[in-house]
Amino acid sequence: MSKRTLVVSVIDYSFEQAAERRFYACPASYGRGPSEYVAFYRGKPVSAITHYAKVEQIGEDDELLTHMNRIRMFPDHFDEPATVFRLGELRKLRNPVRGRNGRGLQGAVYTELKQLKSVEFIQDL
Repeated sequence: MSKRTLVVSVIDYSFEQAAERRFYACPASYGRGPSEYVAFYRGKPVSAITHYAKVEQIGEDDELLTHMNRIRMFPDHFDEPATVFRLGELRKLRNPVRGRNGRGLQGAVYTELKQLKSVEFIQDL
């Protein structure tokens, strides 16, 4: 079975929702497709992919995604339909994956979980 992993860049609020309430959401127009895991790139001061979680369910406009969540997580698209990834418990990567020469992750990328766990730099995904 594939361990397709969606790696997303998140703000602190979105990371907190993933950790505490076990969900990640984005506008459906972002086109983030099915994956078995979601991994999180956290911006400054962390500047690394630090955690991942198993996807338990993918749906639209879940009750976890309140109007306030939408405004805080994706303010420019809060009124659009959303894709909601219900997650298992967040797991910390043994070795955070950083950007080469301080370059971070913009947007999202897909990789395999095994590869995510084995690379040193984001650019190697």
